[in-house]
Amino acid sequence: MPYPPGARQREGDREPPNADDWVYLIDDYCVGHLRGSEDPRDLAAWELIRRALPGLGYALGYHGVRSYISPVDRVLLLSASKAVAAAEILGAERRALGTRLRALILCDFEAAGAEHGHAPGGVLDPQAGSAALILRTLLADADARSLSPILGTGRTVACSRADATDLGAWIEGSFDLTPLFAEKGEWEDVVALRPLHSGWESKDYLPLITRYFEEGRSNCLVGTRGLLGEGWDAHSVNVLVDLTGVTTTTSVHQLRGRSLRLDPQLPRKVSDNWDVVCVAPDHPMGLADYSRFVRKHRNYFALTETGEIESGVSHVDARISPFGPPPPEQIASLNADLLDRPQRREQVYGLWGVGKPYQNVPTQTVRVRFGRSPGLARRPFRSPGLGMEAPPSVMARLVPTLLAGSVVLGIGLATGQDIAGLLVGLGLMGIGLAWTGSTIRRYLARVGPSGALDDIAAAVAGGLGAAGLIDPGLTSESVRVVPQPDGYYRCYLAGASLEDSALFATSLDEVLAPLRQPRYIIPRYVARPPGSSLGAIALLVRESTGPRRGSSVVYHAVPSVLAANRDRVDAFARAWHQHVSGGDPLFEKDPRAEAIIELQRGEDPFDVLTQLRTLWE
Repeated sequence: MPYPPGARQREGDREPPNADDWVYLIDDYCVGHLRGSEDPRDLAAWELIRRALPGLGYALGYHGVRSYISPVDRVLLLSASKAVAAAEILGAERRALGTRLRALILCDFEAAGAEHGHAPGGVLDPQAGSAALILRTLLADADARSLSPILGTGRTVACSRADATDLGAWIEGSFDLTPLFAEKGEWEDVVALRPLHSGWESKDYLPLITRYFEEGRSNCLVGTRGLLGEGWDAHSVNVLVDLTGVTTTTSVHQLRGRSLRLDPQLPRKVSDNWDVVCVAPDHPMGLADYSRFVRKHRNYFALTETGEIESGVSHVDARISPFGPPPPEQIASLNADLLDRPQRREQVYGLWGVGKPYQNVPTQTVRVRFGRSPGLARRPFRSPGLGMEAPPSVMARLVPTLLAGSVVLGIGLATGQDIAGLLVGLGLMGIGLAWTGSTIRRYLARVGPSGALDDIAAAVAGGLGAAGLIDPGLTSESVRVVPQPDGYYRCYLAGASLEDSALFATSLDEVLAPLRQPRYIIPRYVARPPGSSLGAIALLVRESTGPRRGSSVVYHAVPSVLAANRDRVDAFARAWHQHVSGGDPLFEKDPRAEAIIELQRGEDPFDVLTQLRTLWE
């Protein structure tokens, strides 16, 4: 269904409804209408829904719908394609690191058993998701096999038959080499080292295989998060592939910590942490694994491509949203870009800014992209942060050519060469004007929409500060507008606390959003970029002679926190007049405001997309 007029679409609202959204409606329908009804049709509908929901991971009871174990979720979590992806990741990392590769692959369990549940019969291998199957898949891949992968868990050490001979000799022990799953002929080459004496426990063999790994005799360890988790150290680990289903903040940080140890042998060490996500976009529950991926990264900060440190899945790639995966047609190119990143370790090390000062504070930001121009800044040649190189160059071109034309014209009149002097003088002036106008147009095209955004953000910051809603030290000068490679602009308050930055980001998002039912609205006069050199000169003249008003007007909502009372509205209006435009705010009950809101409700004249993201500074 189309959105109703005035519905405000945030980033998540642009995604199609998922299973959780539909179940929310179904739950309301069942509890609010079907439950307690004596109509046979309602009873039949209740029973139909009750039988259908478990297949989607939900169960219907008297009190409504609740989450349930979904077979589709297990298929996605345990998919054998994840082991294949892990082998592909190892190939990319080996091309970047060569013999320095030290990879760790973590799973939830060693082998499938009753305590771990079983993969859906006929769909996945019975050992799907296990560390054992990961090892077998790696050994079936020629490139991954050459890394001599070893499986180490709380009860088993396993590897290929050829590697077992070398490992056993290195340990200087006596072992039986038995197939990991003797009943399966296809597992014949995957062998477990069984000591001929008793008492060989994980506390004995784990330090040994760790040292074997650190010395480079094996380039890949496969294990469970229980054994190779908190308390296990291998300083040389520089690649971690997380195939677990863990999503809690503490566990996620502990897993990532396995690869973040300083390596005395490699001062400029950079580690890559990988997640493998399986999606089935055509199934109602096909995004369950993606949702798990989002939860893993929700409170995890990492480096973006531009060198910012951001929490959430968007730090992996700006095309990835916490509200849904990229379109299927983008996934191949996204994977290709990610597999290319291991080659850029030196660049990444520089982006981290190791040794440089930091504030150690999270900051809420809003990323903004305009589909259509929002108009020029109030004073396009004087916008803070946009540089001051253009106005001097404009005057350096305009003034000399006008003076030269005037001198030539004067000489012509003084020497009796009226026509020649007039033509040459006017020609020089025309060249100067055209040259200057062209300079202005190129400058304004380079500045883009950031000038108008900077003005609006400065007004929001000024209004919040004047109303006493944020720290008094935060002013319009604290506003930062940073261009992003994907066409967005990141806007935030430098030096703000998380609470102040969140209030600023939310308020700016409200100002940029289409009108819905605001308490107050305020006008902005919009001037479009000049379409000719003469128009550019006229723009320069207007700015030099006084406040500029545009040829059209649009109305913005006063942020809700600033619209709470008249004093706050007046504080915002003063900041708006200073940074953006003239015009008085209008209360929603004012007949003029009612007409404007009704006329513009739901319209988005600048096609604005916004994303709220958190940075660490």
